[in-house]
Amino acid sequence: MTIDTSHKFEVDALKLKLTFGRVVKSEILKLRSLRSTWIMMLAMLALFIAFGALAALSTTGQISDGSGGPPEGFALDPVTTVLAGGGFAVLVMSVFGVISGAREYNSGMIRATLSFVPRRLYVLWAKVIALLIFVIPVTVIAAFGAFVLGMAVLSGAGSETVALSDPDAQRVLLGTAVYIAGLAIIGLALGIAMRSMPGAIATVIGGVLILPALLTALLPESWRSVLKFLPSNAAAAFTEVEVRVDMLALGPGITVFAAWLALSLAVAGFLLVRRDA
Repeated sequence: MTIDTSHKFEVDALKLKLTFGRVVKSEILKLRSLRSTWIMMLAMLALFIAFGALAALSTTGQISDGSGGPPEGFALDPVTTVLAGGGFAVLVMSVFGVISGAREYNSGMIRATLSFVPRRLYVLWAKVIALLIFVIPVTVIAAFGAFVLGMAVLSGAGSETVALSDPDAQRVLLGTAVYIAGLAIIGLALGIAMRSMPGAIATVIGGVLILPALLTALLPESWRSVLKFLPSNAAAAFTEVEVRVDMLALGPGITVFAAWLALSLAVAGFLLVRRDA
């Protein structure tokens, strides 16, 4: 009896030709082919810039609360004001990261991916790179677009403005882009670790974005020193112009935030390697 081994040889040949670069290209193609990718990128870009302009209009009194003055709740610092849309950008990109990580588990495509890429960490790092290729350019454009438009609105109304050459403005702009990209990576890691889009989205929104504010309000004063080590609070060192004294300084803040990224990816990588698809 003759055994047809041609299929086995074809699969082996594909694996022999497998390179990390090709895995990255595959992950980029997956994201590029999804309509939701472009919708979320455009939504983030539009929301970031639009809310920055609205915040600038509100601060200058061009949008009032009905009593002739600007609505309460807007920061007086020009940079913080024009980057008011950053919170929406964090939300959208965190969810995008989750979708990038968990989508293949929901559709079952992860089995095909891992069968053709036996080095599973290749898949994880390729997904991270593909995610950053989409997130970083759009985030940087959105942050600088919100800054330029918002400062133009403030300048037109005769309000205080900050030049792009200002060191604090540059730190906050680049820091905001890094923070948004970092939260997208954490979302991706959670999507892979939890293998569930609803669960991972709830975790990244509730645990990373809402929990710090909730704990700050509920915990006794003596316990609040621990909260500065949470991801969103650690990022305050490079996303805020005036960092509060109870928060981490720039160097420690960057270190702690990077440690959270490394931890989330380490957990995702460990589970990806050890569990069945």
